[in-house]
Order: sequence, then C-alpha cells, then structure tokens
Amino acid sequence: MGRKTIEKNWPFLIHPTITVLLTAGFQGRDTITPIGWIMPLSGEPPLLALALKETRFGYELLRKSGEFGINVPSFNQAEKVWRCGKTSGREEDKFALTGFSREKGEAIKAPMIKEAIAWLECQLFEDKPFGDHRLIVGKVLRARVKEEVFDQNYQENFLPCLHLRKNLFLTTDWATKIAAGEGD
Repeated sequence: MGRKTIEKNWPFLIHPTITVLLTAGFQGRDTITPIGWIMPLSGEPPLLALALKETRFGYELLRKSGEFGINVPSFNQAEKVWRCGKTSGREEDKFALTGFSREKGEAIKAPMIKEAIAWLECQLFEDKPFGDHRLIVGKVLRARVKEEVFDQNYQENFLPCLHLRKNLFLTTDWATKIAAGEGD
C-alpha cells in the first residue's frame, strides 16, 4: 500500500474529537461557538485548553468578558451543533436558531445551554496566538453533569457528539474494558 502526504487537512487524521459548545456573552450580546479542539490541561488548578480562531464572535465576547461556558451536547443534538458552526453569532441569535435554552450560570455571567449533558463554567486564564488560532486556557470554576449521564454506568450513558469531518458526527455506543497492570 502506498502513502500520500496530507497538508491542509492533517487535523482530521486525529479525529474524531469531542465537540463542545462554547458560550460567551458581553453587554447584552451572546453566542454559541462549536469547538472541536479542546482538552484538559491541569487537574490542580483545574484548567482546560481550546483552540479558537480570533475571527469568531465567540472569541470577541470571551475576550471582552473574561469568561466562557463549555457545554457538552449529546449526539442527538449534532444537527444543532452543525447549525451553530455554519452561522455567525454576529448576525443571528444562535439560541433562537437552534432552540437551545439559555440557562444562568452560577460562577459566570455568560449563558449556559440548558439542554447540554454537562457544563463547565470558566474564567479566562490565558490567551496566546498560535498560528491561525488562539490558545485559550480557562480555569474551571464550576463543573456539572446530568445525573443520569454520570453514574456507575458512565460509559453506557455518556453519548457525546464527536466530530469526524465536515458534517459527519458519531458517538460512543460501546466500551471495551482492557485489563491493565500498573501503568506509567
């Protein structure tokens, strides 16, 4: 079998990735921005990192407010996630467009998405340019999850929206338990 060089679309070689919905607001304006490049960064202090284009309205609002929400949608919300990514929050109310409901956060002023399955309320900790994206580090001030998702059957009940490429999404509907010894 041959091999070929991938240049522009190389990030898709490390997909699928969990897709979250960043919410941010400032002075009466808010938006929802899908994020596919996100990861935990530190347990103590609790930090997460995400990549976001500076041109996104969500970036503008989180930068001005110094805070943002991370909302984890379920797989059955993939169409709404896709719509959020194809529409600008500068021109359209993405909550109205998708039917998502605003919910007041406890630790931040930015709205959260009531229909999500998990929520992280974050304070902007660091913001640095890296190539065509900004590396956003958020300090997690509050983390919540729907009880039925995070119980003793976590793997069976957690069906997040995973982005494969373009408008293709999938989820986890099985788990494989690996017997492992002591690791690194």
